[in-house]
Amino acid sequence: MTSKTTRIAAASLLALTLPLVQGTAAHAEVRPATIVPVRSQTEVVTRDITLAAVVSLSLPATVRVQVDSAIMSAQAATSAAQSAITAVDTADAFSLWTAQASLQDARTALDAASAELRHVTSTVAGVDPDVSAALGALQTDIDVLRGVRSGDAVASAV
Repeated sequence: MTSKTTRIAAASLLALTLPLVQGTAAHAEVRPATIVPVRSQTEVVTRDITLAAVVSLSLPATVRVQVDSAIMSAQAATSAAQSAITAVDTADAFSLWTAQASLQDARTALDAASAELRHVTSTVAGVDPDVSAALGALQTDIDVLRGVRSGDAVASAV
């Protein structure tokens, strides 16, 4: 036989864990639908970063420093996004809040990288059309990763 105190304690523990289990199950259903496209987009951005880095080698040294800085910012932000996506994908009910904070940090880094790219792209516009095109593609794909269309990002930046 179990005591009344033991039964109450067991019922209390069950009442506390039930919402956690339900939250985890609901979260698990959403994960694939949102994480897979975002992970794919980070791969697209990574390819754009590689292309922009290679094409920018033809720039004069003074402009290349700015372009390299913008490309490195984009790389760091994309890496932060990839880490955050992994954290969310593997999060349980107890670590989900930390994963969500990582996503917010990655979003902030992507916003900053986008602004820097926009500035550098306008600086390079008349210097080298190939670099401008590569930076424009990178800008567009980072904006997609941020969940913003490039036209919206320009309008909100003004």
